[in-house]
Amino acid sequence: MVTDFPTLIGFFIHHCGALELLTNNAIRALATDKLLSANVLKSPLARRIDVLRALLSERSRLSPAEVKSLCDDLHRIGNRRNLVAHNPIVCDDPNDRGTESVLIVRHKPKGPAASEELSKKELREFVKESAELMARFAKLVPEATQTQ
Repeated sequence: MVTDFPTLIGFFIHHCGALELLTNNAIRALATDKLLSANVLKSPLARRIDVLRALLSERSRLSPAEVKSLCDDLHRIGNRRNLVAHNPIVCDDPNDRGTESVLIVRHKPKGPAASEELSKKELREFVKESAELMARFAKLVPEATQTQ
């Protein structure tokens, strides 16, 4: 039965939204030009993470390794978010409990679509990793928790 999946997907997507908010708040806090930062905040998340990386490198006390790790993890979670958010197909085999998965379909310009499955265990890991990343982000960049 596919009962846990909506909750797990909801937690993960919620965590991703919170990470995006932290990213936006950190850019607002670290940027010196409010007009430019307002325009940056309209960019795709991957671009905002790259701007955050530059701002943290120049305007924070974080080590280069901490900046790299944080921003690389933000990119990784963002990519995982896209897999989950753009593939809301949950499958299960009613004859084999515990086989639930999210079907990830990647359409190609030519040829058949490719697909893979995301298990409940993997989705639980996404939830755990995104929660840990939120806590680490807030600890490393406390100004990201302040809304302006």
